[in-house]
Amino acid sequence: MSPQPNKPADDVNLSSTVRSASEQPLVSDGRSSVFDSYFGPRAASAQEFASALELRSMLSESELERIFRASGGHTRIAASLVRARVEAGLPAGDTDPDRTVAMLSPELTPTVGAGSRESAALYLLALFAWAPQITPSMVDLVHAAFAAAEVATSARPEELTSLLTAEGLITASADTDAVFTVPDLIRALMRRVTSVDTNLAEKSPREALGAAVSDSIGRQRSDRREGLTEVVELVLELRDWHVLVRAWARRSVNVFIDVPSAIEAYLSVPEEVVAQNPILTLARSAARRIDSTRTRLGTDDMPTLLSATDFSSIVLPEMHGLLSAESERRLTADEVAVVTMLEARTHRLNRENEAALNVIEVGRERLRHLSPGEPGPTLMLQAELNLEHGRNLVVAGRFPEAMCVLQRVVQFAEIYAPNSPHPLLAGLVETALAGMGHGHGSDMDRNLARAREDARRFGMAALPDEFTALCIELTRSLDRLDLDTAGQILIAIDQAKPTQFLGPIPHVLRSLCFVYEGRASAAAKLLVESPQVQLMPTTGVPSARFSAIVNIVGFVLAAAGEGKALQDLAERMSPQSPGYSVVKARQAFVFGQHDSLWTATGQSLAGDEGPRLKSCAMALRADMLHHEGRSAEALEAFVDMLDYCAITASVLAVTQLSKSAREALIPASADCSEWVAVARSFNSAELTAAVLQKRLLELPETSPVSPDFQTDLTPAEQSLLFAIDSSKSIAQIAREFGVVSGTLKNRLSALYRKLGVRSRAEAVAHANRAQQR
Repeated sequence: MSPQPNKPADDVNLSSTVRSASEQPLVSDGRSSVFDSYFGPRAASAQEFASALELRSMLSESELERIFRASGGHTRIAASLVRARVEAGLPAGDTDPDRTVAMLSPELTPTVGAGSRESAALYLLALFAWAPQITPSMVDLVHAAFAAAEVATSARPEELTSLLTAEGLITASADTDAVFTVPDLIRALMRRVTSVDTNLAEKSPREALGAAVSDSIGRQRSDRREGLTEVVELVLELRDWHVLVRAWARRSVNVFIDVPSAIEAYLSVPEEVVAQNPILTLARSAARRIDSTRTRLGTDDMPTLLSATDFSSIVLPEMHGLLSAESERRLTADEVAVVTMLEARTHRLNRENEAALNVIEVGRERLRHLSPGEPGPTLMLQAELNLEHGRNLVVAGRFPEAMCVLQRVVQFAEIYAPNSPHPLLAGLVETALAGMGHGHGSDMDRNLARAREDARRFGMAALPDEFTALCIELTRSLDRLDLDTAGQILIAIDQAKPTQFLGPIPHVLRSLCFVYEGRASAAAKLLVESPQVQLMPTTGVPSARFSAIVNIVGFVLAAAGEGKALQDLAERMSPQSPGYSVVKARQAFVFGQHDSLWTATGQSLAGDEGPRLKSCAMALRADMLHHEGRSAEALEAFVDMLDYCAITASVLAVTQLSKSAREALIPASADCSEWVAVARSFNSAELTAAVLQKRLLELPETSPVSPDFQTDLTPAEQSLLFAIDSSKSIAQIAREFGVVSGTLKNRLSALYRKLGVRSRAEAVAHANRAQQR
C-alpha cells in the first residue's frame, strides 16, 4: 500500500473534494470519508494499522502502538512521518517531539475551506487542538470560540464534536480531569491552520480562542476560579499575550492565587512585547518578585507567598514620564491608570509627596477626557489608583480625604472581589492607618480586625503589610494603656520586615512606651539622637506626616524636660503643618504662657485636625487651669476632653496631664457618664471606666514642669534665655544672633526686667527653677 493514499492536490481545498452535508455520511462505516483525503484512511485497530503501513518492519510493536495512537490510526500521517525519519537517517521510532512535528510534511496540513459540515468540524478540531488539556471548562471555552468565530454552519458544536469523535480525530480521555484528547500528530497538524476561508469563519482559530478567553476573563465572577488554570495554559500555547493583559487588569496580583502557573506565564512574555505594554511590564515585575519570594521561602503555598511579597513598592523607572510624553501610540485607559499609579508611587517612595499628588491629578484628568465610546479603566485598576491616591493623602496629612478615597477601595473589594485578598487587605490596613492620624480609634480597630479575619480566611498567617498593621495595633494598645500588650507588639515589630516607609512612626511609638514606663529621658534621646527618626527639620506639610505623631513627639519632649528641643520643633514647623497648633500650645504650657496656650489650643479646637488633637488641646487647657488653681474650670475642661476621648477611643490626652492634675481631676470626674462612653468606645467588656482610671492614676509623671503662668516670653526672648545658659561670651552670642554686642546687652536688660532679675546668673537660675517646678 502506498504510504500516502488519497493525497489531495495542493490547490484543491476541502470544499471541492466532498459532497454536500446531505449527501456525505457523517461516519465512514468502512467507506472513504472527506477526512481521509487529508489524514489517510483510518485503521480500526493497531493490527489493521500495522498491516496498512508499508515500513512497518522497521518499527517495534511498541513503536507501532505509539504511532497508531499519535496519528489516531490515520495511515497517511504515519507513513509520511516514518518515511521522513528514515530519509533523515533517524530511527523510524524516534520519539523526540520537536523532530516529530518538524518532520510532518507541509502537504499534510489541512486547508480549511467552506461549504460543508465537515469544514466546520475541521475548524472545531483546530480549536480543540490548541487546548493542552480538554477539560469540561475547556470544552465550554472551545464552543464559545466556535460561536465567536461565526462559523457558517447550522450544525451545533456538540454535533460536530460527535463527528470528530466518530472519525477518531478526538478520543475519549482516560484522564479523570479531561473529557477528550486530540491525538498528538493530529494536534500538531491542526495547529498549523493559521487562516481559513472567510466564507467559513470571520476569525482564525487562534483569533477565535483569544476572543473567547478574553471574554471569559472579562465575564468571570471574581469569586470563581474554575477553568482559569486551563485558560492560562491555553494562552501560553496561543501566545496571545493580550489575554494576560486582560487578566491582570481584572485581577491584578490575585491572579497568582487564582492560577499559580501565571508566574511562569507572565515571565514567558517576550521582551519585545513587554516593552510595548505598561500593564505587562508591571505584571512581569510582580511575577519576578513573587518568584523571588518563592525561592527565598522555599514554598509554593500561594497565600503565604502573597502575604510575604511586597508588591506595593514595585517601581518601574522606564515608565517615568510616560504619562505626559507625546508619543505615536495613544495609551489606553487601563494603561493610563497603571502609569499614573506607578509614577505617583515613585514620587511617594522618594518622599516627593506633592509631585505624587500632582501626577495623580494629571492621570485622572486624562481619564476624564477619554474619547467618546472609549472604555474606561477596569474597576480593579481604578481601585489600585485609589489605593495609591489614599496613601499619598495620608502622607500629606489630609486624613478626611484619605479616608474617603480608601473607603472606595474597600467598597470595591467587598462588592467585586470579596474572595480575593487584593485590594481588600491593603485597603483595610491603609484605612486604619489614615484613622491613626485623624483619630477615629474605633474605626482603626474595626478595619484592622476585619483585615486579620479576612487574611485568615484567605489562608494567610500574616497580612501583606504586617509591619504597618503591627504599628497600628501598637498605637491602639497605647491608646488604652495596655502596656503588657504593647511590649509584646514591640517584639513582633522588631521581627517584622517593613514593607512601606512609615517615617518616624515606629520609633515615636516606642518612645511613648518609654514615657509610660517612667523612662522619659530615654524616650527623648531616642527621638533627638536616633538617625532613623530625623525629626529635624520639620518644615512643611509633607514632612509632618502624621499630626498625631507630631503631637506625641511634642509630648515626649515635654515629658523629658527637653524645652529647647520642643521650641526648636515648633520653630521649624510650618503653621500649615498638621499638629502645629498643639505643639505651640505645649510649648506655651512648658514656658507658662497663658495667653499663647489659650490662643494655640483655640486654633486647634476650631480647626479640622481631628478629635485626637482636639482632645490633647483640651487636656492642656485643663492642666493649665489646674495649675492656676481654677478647679471648677479645670474640671469642666477635663470633662469636655473626655468627650473627645470617647470619639477617638483613646486616653492619650489624659496621659499628657501632669500627675497632680490627674490625681485631682480623675477622682473628681469618676462618676461622670463621659467615662462610661470612653470605656465603651474600646468595645471590650474587660475595659471598664474603673480600669481606665486605675491605669491612668498609676502612670508615672508625664509632665515634670510646674509652670508659673505669670510671665510670658516671646520666642525670641526664650531663645536668648537658652543662649545665655552656656559658657559663651556676650560677643559670641551676639555674633550668633547677628547683632552687635551693645544691641544684645540692651535686649538682655529688657529680659532681666521682665523676669524680675538683675544679672545673667539670676536669669539662668530663674529659668532652671521654672523647668524644675
